[in-house]
Formats: sequence, structure tokens, C-alpha cells
Amino acid sequence: MGYKASKVLGAGRQSYSIVFRHPVRKDSSGKAGLRIRRGLGTTDENEAQRLVEQMNEILSDKTLWDLSARQFALLKFDVKIVDAFYDTLEPRNTDYFSLREAALPLPGAEQGYAKVLLVGTTGAGKTTLLRQLIGTDPKKERFPSTSPNKTTVSDIEVICSQGSFETIVTFFELREIRLHLEDCVMAAVLAKINGLDNDIVTMRLLEHSEQRFRFFYVLGDPTMDLDDEDEVDEDEDQELFKGRVTKEENAKFQLVIKGFLSQVNELALVSEKVKNQLVKEFNLNPDSLGAEDKTAFEEIMDEELRQKREFHGLVDDMLDEMTERFKLLKEGHLEFDGEQWPIRWSFRTDDRSEFIQNVRRLSSNYAPHFGKLLTPLVQGIRVKGPFIPTGYTVVPRLVLIDGQGIGHTVTSASSLPSQTSKKFETSDAILLVDSSKQPMQAASQAVLKELASSGHISKLRICFTHLDELKGDNLPTRKSRVNHVSASLNQVVTRIRETLGNEVAVNLDLMLPERSYYLGSLDQNVEEKDKNTLEQLKNLVAALETSIFVEKVSDAIPYYDEANLIIAVQNATRRFHDIWKGRFGRISISNEPVQHWARIKAISRRLALNYDNLEYDNLRPIPELKDRLMDHIRMYLNQPVRWVPGNTADEEKKEAVDRIAREIHSKLINLATERLWAERQTPWNEAFNLTGRGSTVERIKHMESIFEIAAPIPGEAATISSHEYLTILRQLVKDAINLKGGRMLH
Repeated sequence: MGYKASKVLGAGRQSYSIVFRHPVRKDSSGKAGLRIRRGLGTTDENEAQRLVEQMNEILSDKTLWDLSARQFALLKFDVKIVDAFYDTLEPRNTDYFSLREAALPLPGAEQGYAKVLLVGTTGAGKTTLLRQLIGTDPKKERFPSTSPNKTTVSDIEVICSQGSFETIVTFFELREIRLHLEDCVMAAVLAKINGLDNDIVTMRLLEHSEQRFRFFYVLGDPTMDLDDEDEVDEDEDQELFKGRVTKEENAKFQLVIKGFLSQVNELALVSEKVKNQLVKEFNLNPDSLGAEDKTAFEEIMDEELRQKREFHGLVDDMLDEMTERFKLLKEGHLEFDGEQWPIRWSFRTDDRSEFIQNVRRLSSNYAPHFGKLLTPLVQGIRVKGPFIPTGYTVVPRLVLIDGQGIGHTVTSASSLPSQTSKKFETSDAILLVDSSKQPMQAASQAVLKELASSGHISKLRICFTHLDELKGDNLPTRKSRVNHVSASLNQVVTRIRETLGNEVAVNLDLMLPERSYYLGSLDQNVEEKDKNTLEQLKNLVAALETSIFVEKVSDAIPYYDEANLIIAVQNATRRFHDIWKGRFGRISISNEPVQHWARIKAISRRLALNYDNLEYDNLRPIPELKDRLMDHIRMYLNQPVRWVPGNTADEEKKEAVDRIAREIHSKLINLATERLWAERQTPWNEAFNLTGRGSTVERIKHMESIFEIAAPIPGEAATISSHEYLTILRQLVKDAINLKGGRMLH
């Protein structure tokens, strides 16, 4: 096909942009011809047309479509055009952590700092606890933000240190935001087509289904009524919150959103035309389609709409409007990438109020500021300053790391997100935050099980929140409530012992109560409301300060038989496949529910298009393979052929095995990523690109093939893939055993 560029003026914009289909890059539907839109920085129509003609020269000459031709193109074309075409060809996998680290490094053990990772289920009070640990006022400062549902969608790293207040903030790539906006537009159009209420259509447009990207924070909340007195919190610091949205600003936001909804209505009309064309082309009756034909019809509709000019026009307009919000960052320094999208913002001041007020624009969920916040666009926030925990008088040497809640997982196959697991390796303490009202549910159990299997259990501390809200006729006193919650720990230890073996659970039932803290009234002034919680917080901070992890070394040597490792790998891999068989609708003992075609396609899209997050909701093939392998390898490690010396104590045995397990765990994360994703880019693209009738069935077959080649079950078939897979795992485990003081028998 021929590729042509054109100039456009966005809604309400005076400066021209160029729009073209990139002949090399693929779009979100997996087809060649990624749509690119780039600002030209000119209001002159003739100048804009000159630049468009230059782009058309590049698009008409295939010899210029390779990255190696960039330097030649610079000799002939304007740098704006060269950048617009070649920037997207540059290999890009943004390391957000390194971007923050380069500007504001995290101190570690060398500087006497303990790194503490906070993990917990959504709504358990993890961020509320963080507020107490850094001493920020819940009413006057509201940092970090909290709410009953998912709040923390970015990494928040707090360095408690004397001196000025500093921050470095990293933003999601433009590509990542665009992909999620496309999902939102599609969801809104489908809601409109299906006759759903306009309020539902609006929220589908402004909030992504995963709830990580609430774009109404940036664009404005169409449900906000500034005349409603309930919107105002009388206890808040009025001076600190003087920047709330005015009636005039709100009216402007509502007008813009109304325009977006008009575009959704236009797209719904376009979709009706597409639907009629498909009905005519395939001679179908949409009302009498079978399940397979209905699935194919929905997929084709999705693909066709994503190719429409009107569809991308709406995405562009929403992006333009969000880009305008960055102008509200009057303070600090904002850096941009090659696409002129913000990539990093830094700010420093000695004024605490000024600091909190500026940072909150990038982290808040405060409703009166909807329309002025950048929160959904932020990937990570690192702050440094003299943050003092509640009840303390000095700044502790702590780095506190908070991230997205791990959700409420409900199946035995549930795995923690890879981004969470990777942080276990670099953390000195792992602080599990759980609710006293429903303690030790599936997600919290998943955390404990992974910590136990991976050898990181000695880093664990547990905080049970909401103790003041735990009610019952049989719970009249604080002690009775503590005992009630503590009993849930005994049940978890029993399950860990049953799953991973008694060797892993050695002294766990004694250790966990000693490392558990019971807290209430965290959303209030604890010093006034709850003296017991205040004392517990002081004890917690003291424990965290002294938690710098030092690996214990002993003379105990475990000896292992390699033959038993093969059985462990075989059982682990079979378990991984069984989980996905259930999801694919095959015969399975996993009890995993069959997944809707759209969810199967969503995970294939993330793996095909290299999303920042290679997981979709609780579909996490990479950590799932890693966890199944880790569980079974841990059981193998628990049972060496012999110990030298033979009278090694149980606790010393566990420490020796933990050392090996930690080494294997860190390597398995990378191995699973490489085998399931990095080495399978082409087949993932092929799976995602399938279209038409029967495409869902074929996509499942493709995914099964990917899993079978990446992780073949040893012993079921003697193939090159299974031999390679087993050889790599045997070497990985052998190297870890030898490195950490064990021996492998041949």
C-alpha cells in the first residue's frame, strides 16, 4: 500500500501536527502502519505543508525506511521530520528506575539505610500506613493519596533524610498512554452501541477497565457538582487546598468532555456502518449468531474501528488535552523525550508545604482537583526529605517503597506481579500490610508463600490494620481482637507446611507472631486516638531501622541428587500448563475459570506489543511459570541426599537452603521472561494478529504452542526444546547450589 502524510489542526489548536502511517511499525491491532502524530511547532500552513511533503518523500522511498538511513535523511530533510519518522524505529524499553536513580539515587546499606518494601491487598491500608511512617498529615497534606479502591498505581519511593525536600518523577511513555486510551475509546463506543446509560459511556471513556488509568483525574470529572456542599471537607487546610478547580474551570472541562462524547457518538454511527457492511459481506444475521461466530464478529468490529480516522482523531484530541495539563507544572524542571512527551520532572525546595503541594499534583486523587492532576500519567515518584514517623523525633535511615496493591486474588494459581517479586531481591525488609477485618486472604497468602519458597521469609514483617474496626460479641477487648487475627497466621503456616514442606515452615509459627504489629485508627491522629497503635508504630520503625539484610554464612553443606531435580521440573511445568488448560477451556484439574476471548486477546496484545506491563489483570504467565518452578524446586532443595556435618541443626539447614533459594528465585524471574516473551516475539505477534472467524480458537492454539516450546514438560516427548529447557534449568540450579555452598552429585 502507499503511505501518505497529512497536516492537521487538533480540536481548539492553532499549531499544526503531521499525521502518517509508519510503514515499518505495527499498530495496536498488530497490523503494519502504526499511526504517528507529531507536532510541527508551527502555525504557518505553508511551512506545515513543506514539512508534510518532506515526510511523503521518505514514505515513498523504501531505502529510507531503515534506522541506518537516519544520518543520510538528516542531510536532506528537516530534523522535525527525521525525528518523527526514525524515533519510533529506535529500540525502546524505558528503564524508569534508572531514570530516577540517575537524578536522585536511593541510599543503601553502605550508607546505613534499610530498604523497606510495602506490599498488600488493595484497600488494606498500605498507603495509609506509609503516611504514618513518614509523618504526613492525613487532612492537611494528604500525601500519598488513599481511597477505598485502587489508589497507588505508580511506584512511590520515600527517602527519609535530613536536608531539603527533593523529588524526581517519571512518566509513562506516550505509547503506553495511547494504547490505554485506545482501549478506553473502544470501550466507550461499545457501551454506546449496546445502548448503555450515558454515564456509563462517559466513565468507560475516562477510566480504563483495569482501573490503573483514571483519565478523569486529568481531564475533569463530569459528575462533579461544585455547588454540592458535600464536596467540601470542612477539616481540610483551606490555604493548602486553595488550588481546587473553580466553577469556571470545571465548566471548561465539562465542555471539552462533552465534545469527546460527541465524537464517541459519531464513532458509534461509523460502527453501525461497519456492522452493516460485515453483515452484508458475510451474509450474517447478528441476532442469531452462534458463540463462535459472535466472537469472530466482535473481534472484526474491534479491528475495523481501530483503523478508522475518527477513532484516532478522538485519541489524539484526548492526548492533546492531557498534554496541556503539564503546563500547570510551574515549578521545577520538566524533561521531554524525542516525541516531545514529558519523561521526567524534578523539583527541590526547603519549604515542606510548597513541596507537598507540587508533588500532590502528580500523585493525588483529591476530587476537587480533578481536571488539574497528572496522577494517571505518572509511572514513579521518588521523594527525599526530613520525613519523621509518627511518635518519632528524629529522621530514621529508611527508604520506604510503596507500589500498586496486589489485588484480591481468588485462585490457587494466583501469582504476584513480576514487578513486585523482583523487588524482593533488593529489599532489606518486606512489610506485608493486611486488614484485621479479613486477615490472610488469598493474596496475602500468596505473598507469604512466595517469600517462604524464595528464601526471603526472614525479611518479613506484618502489619494488621483496621484493628479498631474489627467488631464482634466475642471480641470485647484489644487482646481478644489481636488473638483472633493472630489465629489466621497459624492457618497460613499450616498451608505453607503442606505445600512447601515442614523444612520451610521451621520456626515460622514462632517467628510470625513476633514480627506482627496490630494497628488501628491509622487514618487519624494516632497520638491522640490510639496509644497502643502509637507504641506499635514506634516498635515497627525501630525494627525496620535495624533490618539491613546480611546473608548468613555457615559451614553446613547440603548434597543433592540431580535426578530428583528432573522430577521437580517436570511436576512444576505440568502444573503451569494445567493452569492455562483451564483458562483455554481444556480438560484441567486446576479449577481455573475459562477466560473470555477479549481477555485472552488482551494478554496476547501485551506480550506482542511490548507493553510496560506484560500482564493483564490476574493473567500473568511469566510469574506463574516462575512460581510453579520455584515451589517445586524449593521442595527439592528441602530434601538433600545428605548434610555435612550430619548433626546440622534444623534452623541452620533452613538458612543454608534459603541462601540457595534466593539465588534461584532471582534467576528464574529472568529465565521465565526470556523463554515466554523475549525469545517468542514473532509467535506472540502471530497469535495476536489472527483475525476473523475462528481466530480465538487459533489464538489459543498459538499460545499453547508458545507455552509448549518455551516450557515443554520433560519426559513427555524427547524434543530439542525439552532437552534445552531441562538443560538450562539444571545448570541454573546447579550453579546456584555451588555458588551458595551446596554440592550437586552426578
